[in-house]
This record gives sequence, C-alpha cells and structure tokens, in this order.
Amino acid sequence: MFSSAWSLSFAIAGTVVAVGILMMPFALLVVAGILRQRRSPASSLAWLMAILLLPLVGIPLFWLFGSRKIKRIAQAKPPVHLTAVESEAGAATHPDVTMAAAHLGSDSITRGNRLKFHDGGEDAFGDLIALIDGAQRSIHIETYVLKADASGNAILDRLMARAKEGVDVRLLIDGFGSFHMRRRPLRRLRRAGGKVAFFLPIWRLTLLNRSNLRDHRKIAVFDGERVFAGGRNLANEYLGPRPDPKRWTDFSFVLEGPAAAHYGEVFDFDWAFASRQKPASREPRQITAPQGSAIMQVVPSGPDVLGDGLFAGVLSLIFAAKRRLWIVSPYFLPNEMLAEALQIALGRGVDVRIIVPEKSDQRLVDLARGQFLRDLHAQKCKVLLFTPGMVHAKAMLVDDVAATVGSANFDSRSMFLNFEVSSVIHSPAEVRSIESWIEKLMTHTRPMDAMVRTRRDTIEGIARLLAPML
Repeated sequence: MFSSAWSLSFAIAGTVVAVGILMMPFALLVVAGILRQRRSPASSLAWLMAILLLPLVGIPLFWLFGSRKIKRIAQAKPPVHLTAVESEAGAATHPDVTMAAAHLGSDSITRGNRLKFHDGGEDAFGDLIALIDGAQRSIHIETYVLKADASGNAILDRLMARAKEGVDVRLLIDGFGSFHMRRRPLRRLRRAGGKVAFFLPIWRLTLLNRSNLRDHRKIAVFDGERVFAGGRNLANEYLGPRPDPKRWTDFSFVLEGPAAAHYGEVFDFDWAFASRQKPASREPRQITAPQGSAIMQVVPSGPDVLGDGLFAGVLSLIFAAKRRLWIVSPYFLPNEMLAEALQIALGRGVDVRIIVPEKSDQRLVDLARGQFLRDLHAQKCKVLLFTPGMVHAKAMLVDDVAATVGSANFDSRSMFLNFEVSSVIHSPAEVRSIESWIEKLMTHTRPMDAMVRTRRDTIEGIARLLAPML
C-alpha cells in the first residue's frame, strides 16, 4: 500500500517536472516580453519569479492577469479624448494645483456645474430612480457590477419601463465584474427596446489576457445633461430604497452642468467599443448652460487614454499638498513612487491621513497593504481603520483647494490597468463638502495598530511581494 502511494507520488512529481521542462521555452518567451515592457522593477521581479519558479501556474496567470496596456485592445478601442473647453482654465484652479491640473487635462476644466453629494445608499438610490424616471430622450448607464438582487432588479424594471416608452436606454456592464449577472433580466430589457453590451466579456477566448483589463467606470448619463457618478455599483451593497446594515459606505453624486458632456463622451467611446460599432462622427458635443458654481474636470484613465495622466496627476497633487492630504480608499496598494511621495509629504509636515476599511472584501489585499501602512504610520501618518463595515468610497482631499472623487482606488490596478473615470473638484464650497464627509467618516474609525506579531508581519511581507500582481 505504501509502495503504491510512493510510486504514485513519484509519478506525479515526475509528470510535473517534465511538463515544467517542456514549458520552459514558453516561460522564456514570456520573460522576454516582460523585460521589454516598461514595468516597475517590483512588478517585473514578481512576475519573473512566478513564471520561472512555477511556470505551470505563473504563465497562465500572466496571460490572464499580467498584461498591462495590451496593444491590440488599445488599438481596437478609439482613445478617449474630451472636448476642450475654451475658458480661463488656468484661473479655474488654485496656483498650488495648477501643475496637477495640467497632468489631469486642464483643458477639460468646466465652470458652472451643480453637484449634489449623497449621504448614503438610500439617498443615492432615490436620486438614480428619479433621474431614470425623469429622462426624456436617453438613459446611458455604465457600471462594473450589476446584480439581479432587489436593488439591481428595481433599476432594471425602471429601465424596461422607460425603454417601452421610447427612451433610448443603453446599459453597458463589465464582462468580469458582472459575470454572474443572470441573463434573463437583460433579455427582457432588450425585448423592451433597450440595448445591452458587455465590456470585454471573458467568455470570448479570442484574447485570454483581456481579463486583466476591466471597465471599472461608473457613469449614468441622462439626456446628455445630468450625470450620476462616483464609486457605487448597481447592487444592494451600494444602494437601495431602504437602510441595510450590511450596505457598504460609498460616495456618489449627481451632476448638472457643462461637465456632464464629458461624462457623456466617455460613455460614447466605451459603448462604441463594447457594442462593436464604429464611433459616431466626433462633432463637438453641445456644452450645456451653467447650472451652479462648481468647478471640476473629468479625468478618464486606462488603456484608452494616452499616457498615465491619473497617476501623474495624483502624484502632483501629493507634492502640491502644503497643509493636509486625506485619502479614502477601500484598497491601498501604492507603487514605489506613490509611497515615496507620501513619505516626502510627511517629512514636510503635511497632515497625511489614510482611511481604509478595517476588513475589506479582499483578504489578500488587506494583508498586502499592512507593511505599506505601518511604514507610513512610523512617520506619523494617521492610518484610520473604518470599523462599521466596508468602505468602498474613493476620495482624496488636498488642503482646501482640490478634491478627487470617482471610481479609481489608490492602487496600481486603478492607476495603470483598469478603465476608470474620476473628477477633480476645484471650487471651495464643494471641497468643503467633501471635507465634511471625510470628517464624518473619521468618527467611525480607530487608529491602526502600530505593531503586529512576527508571524503576521511575515505573512504580510509575503503578501506585499504579490502587491505588483494584484
């Protein structure tokens, strides 16, 4: 009996070794490709170790998740470019953040917007339903996650009703984030006259590593004039008609004014790509009349945007901070440059505060972030853990002069891989509103433990090695 078990073990081991040897030529080809890519040393080293030491696992993982701005996808998808606004763009920003605004696209700064921020998921749900019901011509929704739960079904029911009334309803959902979405409600929406498209569906195997490029944008545009955006997906965890103790804390807003046209342009590019349609002729979109006093710029980022403007802009905002820098993110995995910029800000005496959930929905990410956060804590950064549950909001406050909100997390995936959209707000009243929201959030936090046991620190160190791959 024991000899049979040993024989089986040796046979399995021999098979694994043989397959590994056979895969080495493929591993070397992949390694050559990694070395030609402009990756950070940490990211390159992590992938090289995985591929050379465990080729049976590393190569498939790299094909699925390792590629960054895949050329074929980037070329197939028309690059997003927003209509330039002929205004005194420079005067719309505080002098301290002018350089950051330039990195983020200062020619897209608009004045005269009206913003309403949401207190919670019930407020957000009510506004979204009201916008759907009030649309006269078009409803264009783009989201990462759509679920067939109570909230998702309620939204789909309203979309079906509006489609039957002749409103142009288009629903764009990510092929990975909404992979488990049941198809029956979507077929009902199509039969009602609505249009549905999946962004890079993972069941199409024509390009395996497409699974690493996800549409993480959250945009809803109504009649091209009003926008619902932020970090909320369409499911019970994010919003709903009634309070839910399990609901995540998130941030979203309703926008009216000139900036709505820029969100509409981002949706148009994404829809044309996902639905395999040729983009409409790029005539300048009509910029709506001013609605309020908010000054903001819409910042798309991802493989369909030239350069890494979001990363460069965030880095510039960190360097621009003189008094305070408050960051809210569910997932905190900065690359070396962002981590170093935060340490430099702390060295200048900037009040740096980082608010993350005590326990997020991604256990490995929670482990990987530990050493990053403790390194910052050792330099007097206030690391605050949100205790009531999951915080899914993404925001950054720079002194009293600028704030960022949107779909992008403070990690390399959002900075370099995902299709994201954020807004940078430059008007004092709206910046103060975001300040008040973060202050309210901080009342439900506790300081992070400065020390952990050796076992935990070791596990976090291992997880940190995987951070460039997450």
